[in-house]
Amino acid sequence: MSPSLTGTDPNRIDVRARLNTTEEWRVRNLANEQHTFHVHVNDFQVISVNGRPYHARNWQDTVQLPAHGEVVMRTRFRDFVGKYPLHCHILNHEDRGMMANIEVVR
Repeated sequence: MSPSLTGTDPNRIDVRARLNTTEEWRVRNLANEQHTFHVHVNDFQVISVNGRPYHARNWQDTVQLPAHGEVVMRTRFRDFVGKYPLHCHILNHEDRGMMANIEVVR
């Protein structure tokens, strides 16, 4: 799964996931600057950054995406059904629409 952070339409669903499933996402940054990737509601484990293992002690809701880099993350959809955003947590990027919507369904 690779969400594309391309707009702010609250009615658009960019990603659908099923409750009680686990997904591994590969999130790529094609820009010349790093981005702070943030997922609301559902924390995740970072598996690797730019192909190197990442040894986090805790689940997290934000990760730094290096310029021209890639993060592999694993998330479990266990507790929440509904829609929520994922976005760049740099305010001017967020304000310009660098976000997507995920919907978790039964």
